[in-house]
Amino acid sequence: MFNTIKFLQALGASLLVTIIVSFIIGFIPIHSMNLFVFIQLLLTYGAMGYFAAKWNPQTPYTTAYLGALVIAVTSFLLSHYVLNILVFTDQEGIARSLTFAVLTSLLVAYIYTVIRTRREGVLQ
Repeated sequence: MFNTIKFLQALGASLLVTIIVSFIIGFIPIHSMNLFVFIQLLLTYGAMGYFAAKWNPQTPYTTAYLGALVIAVTSFLLSHYVLNILVFTDQEGIARSLTFAVLTSLLVAYIYTVIRTRREGVLQ
């Protein structure tokens, strides 16, 4: 059964991890902004997949999918309305971003689920 409270907790924990690690990475001199954004995106959606699979074991993939979509759409809306970046004019960019977000989150959720089931199989 899908647990909405655990879903919201996974969203919050993912964003909190992103904020903390991005703050720490900000002190490291990275000359490529693309590398910094890529690390940040991997961290955000990877954390979402991890927390989704950990806190919603009955529906890990649904939770990871919905969480990645919520974070990506929120990012688009904040970029458009707060930062005045015209993100909605590039449909291919939106498609790439959504695909990357969902695939990363689902991949991490799948890896965590496989590791958990193997560990439970060994312990039984």
